[in-house]
Amino acid sequence: MEYFSNRLVAEEANKNVNLSPYNKLIGEWIFEMKCFDENGNIEDESDGEWIFFYILDGTGIQDIFIWPRSNGGMDYYEQGECGTTIRMPRYDKSGKWDIVYASKWAVDHLIGEEVHGQIIQTGINKDKTDTTIWQWNFIDIQQNSFVWESIWSKDNGGSWHIATRVQASRK
Repeated sequence: MEYFSNRLVAEEANKNVNLSPYNKLIGEWIFEMKCFDENGNIEDESDGEWIFFYILDGTGIQDIFIWPRSNGGMDYYEQGECGTTIRMPRYDKSGKWDIVYASKWAVDHLIGEEVHGQIIQTGINKDKTDTTIWQWNFIDIQQNSFVWESIWSKDNGGSWHIATRVQASRK
């Protein structure tokens, strides 16, 4: 297992690969999360932890998302979320990223890009008949904090609705 871990995790970014803007997120974070119903009312609030690190010889970035905060146990498993995201920059110089999030609930595919200092990650619908646009966006990224939002639109981006908002602080 140690051999696998040493090959997966990298100590630093590969100098031949541009990992901006995600490299700002490398490290350990704690967060407060609010989940909203379809009318925008808060239906749940709790805290969690989010860990970002370089992977695969520093050519990509992976995270582990744990909610609610586990405090070393597996108490999040029944009701919460423990998932991982792998982000790899495209080598076509487009500045876009291919993203896969996996957890017990689902596997989601997204395309990420930096837009005006924010990281916009747009979901790729599994069902071709589903016209919902959804995004998981990192906004207000500072050295020791960031905001992440999950938003969705059913009218081609005319109006957006919030599903989740995370306020994170560097550990």
